[in-house]
Amino acid sequence: MKHKALRFGVFLTLGLLISHTGAVPIQEGRDALQPRDNTTTVGISQSLLDNFQLFANFTAASYCPGNENSTSDSLITCTDNACPLVAADNVTSLVEFGGSNDTTTADIKGFVALDPTRSLIVVAFAGSGNTIRNWLADFAFIQVPYTLTGCTACLIHAGFSSGWAERRSAVLSAVMSALETHPNYTLIVTGHSIGAGIATLAGAELRSLNYTADIYTFGSPRVGNTAFATFVTSQAPQLGQNYRMTHENDPVPQLPPTWVDYEHTSPEYWLTGGTDTTDAYAASGIVVCEGIGNEECNAGTGLVPIDGTAHNHYLGLISACQGPVAF
Repeated sequence: MKHKALRFGVFLTLGLLISHTGAVPIQEGRDALQPRDNTTTVGISQSLLDNFQLFANFTAASYCPGNENSTSDSLITCTDNACPLVAADNVTSLVEFGGSNDTTTADIKGFVALDPTRSLIVVAFAGSGNTIRNWLADFAFIQVPYTLTGCTACLIHAGFSSGWAERRSAVLSAVMSALETHPNYTLIVTGHSIGAGIATLAGAELRSLNYTADIYTFGSPRVGNTAFATFVTSQAPQLGQNYRMTHENDPVPQLPPTWVDYEHTSPEYWLTGGTDTTDAYAASGIVVCEGIGNEECNAGTGLVPIDGTAHNHYLGLISACQGPVAF
């Protein structure tokens, strides 16, 4: 109990610091001006759950040290049985980034890979190698302009912006080259935790370049303001679908808070009805929350008490190769 109180105290202190610095203006009365859409349904198709399982495997593989700095065409592999579906498909790497020898500021880790069995090009981003708390605190929830064509008045988290900027060239180059060679392959962008935030930015930009990309994220923090969340949501279905998964009372999707003008994309797919360590869920029980600013599903569980264990479990221990993501 002492450790949980300490973790909550860190978030509370950070929130108070932000409110006094004035770094991000709070929109007074925004709830009254923008009524919440709390539409929920229960149950998804088994095929969609199977897709979530597959891309959770790809995301788990992005954490594994064996997938750092290896040569092009090398197999994507995992320890601790973290990605059996990926291993079975003989997935090969196109480009890898991040890890022990990385010199970038954000050190966003991941890869672009080919899955010849399923005709997929997959961009996968791991979560932060440091603690979630420190990564978010380093940028104090400050927002910076997001300048993609069509995204009017969009603002995004400064840390996610810089993290994507450091990987943008390598990812776009690998994806464009792969699509030239394999024009009939489906493009998927996926990530967990901080990597889910980067995946959202990567997918949105690829779509803006007229590539169709499905975005699968697991335990994503909020990435930008209402205008940004609306923009990414509105890219579907013409330019790809948005599949944002949360788990029980995972605290990370509740950060940065809405009162500093951060919102999530829609829809949300909430794993619930188990515990923070449950990895097996039935498709019939997954709750779908639709609408920008929906306060049901994960957002309705609250941050108190903080329980970070749920953040590590997304249809398996998604950070198994690294170990539990710390708070």
